[in-house]
Amino acid sequence: MYNKQRSVHSFIRGLTRADYAEIQGYLSEIAENNDFNASLEKNRTGYGRNQFPGWGWGIGMTLGTVLYTLCRKVKPDVVIETGVASGVSSSYILCGLHENNNGVLYSIDLSWREGQSGWLVPDYLRYRWQLIMGRSSDKLPPLLGGLKTIDIFLHDSEHTYQNMLFEYQAAWTHLRPGGLLLSHNIDTNNAFPDFCESVGLKGHVLDNLGGLLKN
Repeated sequence: MYNKQRSVHSFIRGLTRADYAEIQGYLSEIAENNDFNASLEKNRTGYGRNQFPGWGWGIGMTLGTVLYTLCRKVKPDVVIETGVASGVSSSYILCGLHENNNGVLYSIDLSWREGQSGWLVPDYLRYRWQLIMGRSSDKLPPLLGGLKTIDIFLHDSEHTYQNMLFEYQAAWTHLRPGGLLLSHNIDTNNAFPDFCESVGLKGHVLDNLGGLLKN
């Protein structure tokens, strides 16, 4: 547990330069947020178990707390994620925006059944959420073009080399200085390290989550 906590702190510190006390404060904050955690559990054991029994937690609660902490530290105006599934990452990002009292999350997802994407997301957080249905190859470019500048980007859609590299390249050109490019499942192929090399920057890794800070 200690080594895991140290890895989490190191990852967040590498991307934000936050000190230990600040990081720990945000991690404790989300762990002790009873409204948020109770809402997740209610949706998971109720709606999720009955409607989508085969769906897992996707990005996972540990990485979810990392996303929350990054949002609390960076204070983003605009966050984009590709891939929603049950909505674990969406929930933690939205909770961070809610606590900041600022920001909007745009999520792109390809769903095969209406109402499937993001069923885990608590109702009280949805006011900062824009869900866009379709493929990221079709929806991401016009979204980025309309927004102009973004603060955080998270890839978690189709994990092919071509799609991951496409998303990184598209998002990077719109990412503000000091913004974060994040990617889940970076162990699937070499897209993340290849992209880091192409922009001449060192990426940070926590389990299968990669992060890159734009200078």
